[in-house]
Amino acid sequence: MKPLIEQLKAFTGTAIITSSGEKISFTSLISSAEALREELKAFSVKKSMLSREKSLSSTGLNIQDPDPSDIKVGQQRAADPKVQERELFYSSVSEFIAILLALEGLKEQFSILSDRFCYSPISTKENKGAIHSTWLLYTSGTTGRPKKIAHNTKSMCVSIRPSETAAFHCWGLTYKPNKFACLQVILQSLLSGDCLVDCTSGTLDEKVALMITSKVGAISATPSWWRQLLMTQNSKALYLSRITLGGEIADQLLLNTLSSRFPSAKILHIYASTEAGVGFAVSDKKAGFPLTWIKQGVNKTQLKIKNDLLWIKPFSDNLKLNTTTKTIEADNLGYINTQDVVSIGGERVYFKGRINGAINVGGHKVFPETVENVLLTSPLVAQARVYGKENKILGSIVVADIVLKAPTESLKHKDIQLALLLHCKAHLGRNDMPTKINVVDELALSDTGKLARQ
Repeated sequence: MKPLIEQLKAFTGTAIITSSGEKISFTSLISSAEALREELKAFSVKKSMLSREKSLSSTGLNIQDPDPSDIKVGQQRAADPKVQERELFYSSVSEFIAILLALEGLKEQFSILSDRFCYSPISTKENKGAIHSTWLLYTSGTTGRPKKIAHNTKSMCVSIRPSETAAFHCWGLTYKPNKFACLQVILQSLLSGDCLVDCTSGTLDEKVALMITSKVGAISATPSWWRQLLMTQNSKALYLSRITLGGEIADQLLLNTLSSRFPSAKILHIYASTEAGVGFAVSDKKAGFPLTWIKQGVNKTQLKIKNDLLWIKPFSDNLKLNTTTKTIEADNLGYINTQDVVSIGGERVYFKGRINGAINVGGHKVFPETVENVLLTSPLVAQARVYGKENKILGSIVVADIVLKAPTESLKHKDIQLALLLHCKAHLGRNDMPTKINVVDELALSDTGKLARQ
């Protein structure tokens, strides 16, 4: 597989529109990446010479160690000469992409963090032919501690599909760039020769305004982000041809609402994770996925259900890359435990929530996502977050924070809470009922666009 920087040379035109509206061409982006790559190569040579001089010093020769050069790219900081890794800092999506293009295919391994890349200064294979870089990513840590997961360029790009109709898309980027979901959007856009609009900063109204001005036609975001978008007045001015949901459960009500608001858009909800990569995409505008996929698989990806948990055998080799670290739980057939609880209803498989995110109420497991989906079916509720609160008798009780669809001057908060409790009672079992419902102005989202649950 050719390095990404070489693949992009086939494209011209605008590659990135920054949050300030500045346009960066493919030519300019590639030029910046190539300049950085040359500086990295030059530094590696000097670092190698430094190591050799240290070796000569041990023979008794009086040789002074030179200071390492400081590569001034973005917010690059020179590392201590004794430290084996260097850091390349970024403060924008364009800087992030330039660094990624420079490192991929040049360095054997690099880590991607929230504000920097870390890499080894010297590659044993550098200048000796093609290098298959290992990308080290971190999980979102929504319900636990983030884990470091290894990928390579092949596993990161395995699901990238340039448009079959050669139609141009302008992509709105809603995720922070260091996460797996964001990298998928970046790679899809760049490797298709499309334009990427940085919508990761500013208020939601400002982001939507930038999308309208830049004529964004494709957006990939979490269900929580989409619910917030639907609450903005100017979102009606967007003309979307492609809508992608991922990272959280896509409920039927949201899929119906998006279909009604954007009737011309193709709607996909994608099942993917940092651990397993992209598993599959559902395009029939229905919640869950077909039960037949459990038996037949989908797009070379195999699925199975064991103890109500979904296990997935992806069509990529990232599992082999993580064998020594043991950060991914897999069986001897190569199926990865997703930790996602599912249930079967008719000819459909539905997601209930993360096993480690369940609330223990007197020994009964309550999945926050299940309760949230019920609350969201109320005509009063625009957004909902359900969580556990410590209780001396039951261990935990279920509490919900909700954002109203519109101000209700005729109803007091007490009346709203009562109405929602009655609504939940009609759709939930006794043990799953929230004991308290709070009306709040907004719900915070994490850097990955998911509901902030910690």
